[in-house]
Amino acid sequence: MNIEDGDCSKPSLFELSKENLSSILEEAGHKPYRAGQILNWVYKRFAASFDEMTDLPAGLRDYLTTKVKIRSLTLLRKQEGGGDWAKKYLWGTKGRPLVESVLLKYKYGLTGCVSTQVGCPVGCAFCASRHLEYERGLSKAEIVEEFIAMCADEKARIGRMVFMGTGEPFLNYENVMAAIDTLCDPSGYDLSRRRITVSTVGIPEAMRAFAGDSRGVRLALSLHAATDDVRDSLIPLNRMYPVGQVVEALRDYALATGQRVTVEYMLLSGVNDRREDAKALAALVDGIDCLVNLIPWNPVPGLPWSRPGALEVRTFKEILERNRIKVTLRRSLGGTIEAACGQLRREMTEK
Repeated sequence: MNIEDGDCSKPSLFELSKENLSSILEEAGHKPYRAGQILNWVYKRFAASFDEMTDLPAGLRDYLTTKVKIRSLTLLRKQEGGGDWAKKYLWGTKGRPLVESVLLKYKYGLTGCVSTQVGCPVGCAFCASRHLEYERGLSKAEIVEEFIAMCADEKARIGRMVFMGTGEPFLNYENVMAAIDTLCDPSGYDLSRRRITVSTVGIPEAMRAFAGDSRGVRLALSLHAATDDVRDSLIPLNRMYPVGQVVEALRDYALATGQRVTVEYMLLSGVNDRREDAKALAALVDGIDCLVNLIPWNPVPGLPWSRPGALEVRTFKEILERNRIKVTLRRSLGGTIEAACGQLRREMTEK
């Protein structure tokens, strides 16, 4: 699939609501009901150009081409996994790479993992994205397009969405929330809010705002350590928002929404995978309706960490379970193409 770069002077169709589009059509003398047809083509049939919209009058298609753009991202590279089912997409504009997205297939269907920022300002020590220079947050339209472009490439509807690519979603809060509203709009893609998860390293004020704004969207906290000394070394933002404050905000979110939350915990050999780490984690999340998702570290070339062995992982999991903590072990997909958690790096090198 080749998506042509859009004219920056034209608004993106992904920025427009049905009402906005109807007004544009009506002002130009076209029937406002055509807005529904156009959105159906874009969100249900994944059209990349107005020429594909064959049930629209030719004059309307020509008019729309001069006024609105559909796609602004170019697919620069796509990789497909070998032993597991995963696809990684590198998107850019004018040949310049911007962000990566990942498509995963589970037994329950497809999940699209999207990025929210160009580069990442957080700098987690174990993550490949730490080496990317932070530039800006993605616009609402760019986030929506990431998702819809994966649907177009797969020629299928994607049933779940995770904000777990490059960037911290809550440092681009307004655009992330606007993208969610757009994708969940019944007149557009009509994605269920309960099938969306936003993953954050933990920004307490944003987490509390999200409790009121989420309306069913799930929250996952990338915790990765139960004490400040360890977490400071892994996630620099912890010096601003210590573990206690972050977990208290998580507790408040769970109580305010009545939803079970996810606690993501990347296991690094000899760093945060010891018995005492498991006990500290169990004590920290005690009383929160949560599911701890254990993630054995996915190797990143050039970083000094190592993946714990199967015995260490099993022991850590069993300690949590003995302390009545619900826990799962993440099935890692995409490792063969560096698309697993923590491996996105936005490279253009050929393999």
